Amino acid sequence: MQTLIKWPGGKTKEFIYIKDLIPSFERYTEPFFGGGGIFFQLEPKNAIINDICEELTDFYSLLKEENEREDFKKELYEYANNWEKIPKYIKIFENELIDLYRDFKENKITKKELEKNINTILLNKEDQFNGLFLKKFCLDEKNLLKQIIKNLISKIQRTKKIEQERGTLPAGDLHKNIETAFRSGFYMHFRDVMNFNGSKYKISLPKKIANYYFVREFCYGSMFRFNSNGHFNIPYGGIGYNTKDFRKKVDYIFSDEVKKIFQNTIIKNKDFEDFFNEFEFSKKDFIFLDPPYDTDFSDYEKKSFDKKDQERLAKCLYKTKANFILIIKKTDFIYDLYNNKKNIKIDSFEKCYLYNVKGRNDRNVEHLIIYNF
Repeated sequence: MQTLIKWPGGKTKEFIYIKDLIPSFERYTEPFFGGGGIFFQLEPKNAIINDICEELTDFYSLLKEENEREDFKKELYEYANNWEKIPKYIKIFENELIDLYRDFKENKITKKELEKNINTILLNKEDQFNGLFLKKFCLDEKNLLKQIIKNLISKIQRTKKIEQERGTLPAGDLHKNIETAFRSGFYMHFRDVMNFNGSKYKISLPKKIANYYFVREFCYGSMFRFNSNGHFNIPYGGIGYNTKDFRKKVDYIFSDEVKKIFQNTIIKNKDFEDFFNEFEFSKKDFIFLDPPYDTDFSDYEKKSFDKKDQERLAKCLYKTKANFILIIKKTDFIYDLYNNKKNIKIDSFEKCYLYNVKGRNDRNVEHLIIYNF
């Protein structure tokens, strides 16, 4: 099976390193679930999954719970429907915007005039905008329009700079840049909805998690990053995301296959130590662990995971009766935590990261496979 949500540090590609190592089991357990790459590869008949991220566990719970599943489904399809409306909206303005861009490129109008004209063009057709993106869905038409205008101005200015440096772009590329600005504005608005839910916006749980899922799906590189105010600040994924088939992803999320896998899955939202203490484990259990790494960048989801947490985790694993496999980036500290411990074995492999967040991930690093059987 495929994973359902984009998540940093997913282990789907690492399955090849452990698939022949995994012992037989009656119950699968994963304390740091994330995107659940190994879970969906194994398709266990009985499972317990846990993650500290409340929005993530709410996402999986809404897929499992029959009484809320339909409301969640309705909300997610609204995002698919409105994402597909964007090309129709662009057609209203595209010719005017292209003419405006050419005037700006040829220095017939100033940057200030560009901004004024873009505002005029879009605001003069605000009724058509509101007719497409209903308030019930977008919650705040003015902020949505504001974000689209802001991104259009930025994209047109950047396109001019690119053409000055590299020469005239093909007409098709100009269209793609305009589309990217519209889609980025759409994304930025719903990122605002996510960041200001509970203060500026009041939305239901199914709407909140549908919005969270949309933002996670279209943010750049599935990264986690928050500003000093605790607001998620990863930008739109860019031009390559314009043609993503979001509806196809939503179709899969609500497929019978996905529904079935969660039927006998217990979903928890706890600190990993509390999670370990809640359940009794035996040799019939298999625990897969993919915890945050021992680095200075171990604060995904605004929650730190430091050396004391690594030590707490190691103590849980020293004591557990279950068979476990832990995959983690190699550091001297981690290696010393598990080396020469009773019944614990250590193997390794190299991993190449797809994305590098401000240089805090080495592109090629050694990872450890730590297990107790």
